[in-house]
Amino acid sequence: MIPDDIKTVAVIGGGIIGAGWVTLFATKGYNVNLYSRRAETRERSMQLFKANVGFMANESVIGKKAAEDSLTRVSLFEEMKPTVEKADFVVESVADDLDLKKAIFKELDIFSHEEVVLASSSSGLLMTEIQKVTQRPGRCIVAHPWNPPHLIPLVEVVPGKNTASETTDFTYNFMLSLGKVPVLVKKEVNGYIGNRLAAALWREAIDLVQKGVASVEDVDKALYAGPGIRWAFMGQHLIYHLGGGKEGIGHFIDHLGRTTFKSIWEDMANWNYISDAMKRMLIEGVKEETHGRQTDELIKWRNDKLIELLKVIYS
Repeated sequence: MIPDDIKTVAVIGGGIIGAGWVTLFATKGYNVNLYSRRAETRERSMQLFKANVGFMANESVIGKKAAEDSLTRVSLFEEMKPTVEKADFVVESVADDLDLKKAIFKELDIFSHEEVVLASSSSGLLMTEIQKVTQRPGRCIVAHPWNPPHLIPLVEVVPGKNTASETTDFTYNFMLSLGKVPVLVKKEVNGYIGNRLAAALWREAIDLVQKGVASVEDVDKALYAGPGIRWAFMGQHLIYHLGGGKEGIGHFIDHLGRTTFKSIWEDMANWNYISDAMKRMLIEGVKEETHGRQTDELIKWRNDKLIELLKVIYS
């Protein structure tokens, strides 16, 4: 199968990520089968989907007609077999629990067409472990989106030990066809690429607050008003390559990497557990940073900013 052959996508799980996938696929012209055992989850997911589509139309990301058409493409299911038996691509988006994902993939393997790719939205689990419960592990792969999936371009494509190369190529190309920016994780590691980078950064951000170097708000400002601006369109290696002038990253390493950065790395945090005291500190810090704004208001603000940024960078 090639991406052009796909007509119907099955989305398993109706949470925030599942609703984001539904939004992406439906607005790209695919029929979507959404599965969740619980009626309230299906209803909430449809509300999220409709809100996402309305937002995208209001921001002129999609046209009014495209928005109206996308709302007709989603079908709801409470049983697994009818959800996936005629689907051309399946993406699982349940909670990041290994046992739960194994149970889901065991069902998917039984009820879906034997050549259909089974993708997981896991944000860090290893497909090598998940695919062990299937009879056809070669078609199983991770396609980890970043939240919200219908707006953020990145998808991490992570094959397991027994994933077929055809499955990897197909998934990568399908994500490309959706307008995503896929990256291939060539060797499985917990958290893949993005979350490992984010985890390292977050640990240091927490440590700076804990040591009294700066407030939660100022640490966040130091990220989004400085390096974050460049991160929106280039990564750390290219940033430092340009920082090395005409001689590039080699000069940067000789000039700063073995001196300034060495002293920073020697002084950085290396703990691996967020204590209750740290948790309380961060809760209070975020409360001060958000100045009483509620979650729904913050999500709208975030999405508005994302659209502005995406239009500048990817249009």
